[in-house]
Amino acid sequence: MSPGTSAAGRAAALLVACIAFAGAQAETPGQRHVVLVTLDGVRVQELFGGMDPVIANASGAESGIYDSEVTKQRWWRDTPEGRREALMPFFWNTLVPSGMVLGNQAKGSKVTVQNSQWFSYPGYSEMMTGEPQPTVTSNDFVRYPHRTVLEHAREALGLEYAKVAQIGSWDGLKYAASSGDGAFFMNGGRDAVPAALSTPEIDLYVDLRQQVQQFWEETTSDVLTYRIAREFLRKNEPRVMWIGIGQSDDWAHARRYDLVLDYLHIADSLLADLWQTLQSMEPYRGRTTLIVTTDHGRGRTPADWAEHNAGIQGSQDIWIAIIGPDTPALGEVGDSADVTQGTVATTMLQHLGLDWRKFNPDAVPPVPGSLKPQR
Repeated sequence: MSPGTSAAGRAAALLVACIAFAGAQAETPGQRHVVLVTLDGVRVQELFGGMDPVIANASGAESGIYDSEVTKQRWWRDTPEGRREALMPFFWNTLVPSGMVLGNQAKGSKVTVQNSQWFSYPGYSEMMTGEPQPTVTSNDFVRYPHRTVLEHAREALGLEYAKVAQIGSWDGLKYAASSGDGAFFMNGGRDAVPAALSTPEIDLYVDLRQQVQQFWEETTSDVLTYRIAREFLRKNEPRVMWIGIGQSDDWAHARRYDLVLDYLHIADSLLADLWQTLQSMEPYRGRTTLIVTTDHGRGRTPADWAEHNAGIQGSQDIWIAIIGPDTPALGEVGDSADVTQGTVATTMLQHLGLDWRKFNPDAVPPVPGSLKPQR
């Protein structure tokens, strides 16, 4: 859904998403599925408040906004609630009311990273292993010996190779996903998909990945990554899937705040399409938990919002959203115990019906209250 989509078009898309979600509300027995989506470097400021007045009112050099009037017309509303709903309508009108989101510190909910680096690979490693890994101190494309939640899930559930899948726009994700090559299906920024697991649509999107220019050599278009992931899901029906997209981080590093906002609206439409797709498929309908989160935050001021590292306050602040048949409709969580990034791994296992302690007894426990009490 582009920034210029009409109000009627947005309303129709939202109605479709809501109808799809209604079908998921009948709690269907049977095996559970988990899909994790990561949006790289998305700040709590935009997620919970939409267009940030601190950045929007900064100088052009600090914000990088090309046309402030156009950008404000698209995304500025009088209240934080209005701004965030305009920016991410599916997230705020469907996902949150029927699930939960943590991380709004203004409401007493705090989610942070524990690793000491506050950038991507250390964040994804913490997310995948349930705790910070002190040896992960760079974004270099290397594998570490720490077993990940995806490896454990495949082993514990006895799943075939393609029933656990990682598909991402950044090559670093496939290294963070597993301690070894070939542990399950992994796909980086420009990798092909084996013929036995592919479709003509996937092959087309893979070819287009080679032709779309990006800021960084090791990344690719998130829309193409998402479409590969969606078609892979339709064909191979994985039980556990991690979709990692990251142009939110790219546009921020380029200091183009207007494009960050435009991108978040597009990312929201991808989430809506993913949820609708899951509810349209028999194996997933009413049996799937969707977890959406980020690897790190960013700076809080006009001078440093575009960057993130351990020296920039705000880089440690993240958020986690969850929706699914086993998650209570808590909405925007407030006044809760602090949560850290490693909870993503254990929450995934909990929603697969697995004992997270058998994965890593030192891991952070699952998100409190994310699983309905068992009758």
